Amino acid sequence: MPDQNSSVVKKFQQKYWRTKQTLIKVSGRKEDEHVVASDAELDGKLEVFHSIQRTCMELLKVTEQYQRWKSSARFDR
Repeated sequence: MPDQNSSVVKKFQQKYWRTKQTLIKVSGRKEDEHVVASDAELDGKLEVFHSIQRTCMELLKVTEQYQRWKSSARFDR
């Protein structure tokens, strides 16, 4: 279920940013460079977080597979 939730959040974020960009263009306003820099920094940190999260999930899966293998190997003797 976490994958589905993150997918929904990702879609919402994409729509939010597209809408924000459209409103900025239509209104003729310029984006505040400090806000853009802040968004870029946050986006970078979130990307690192998600990468670490994915890596940890993969590590957990491998660890669980190893544990199952160890358990089955113990009974095969």
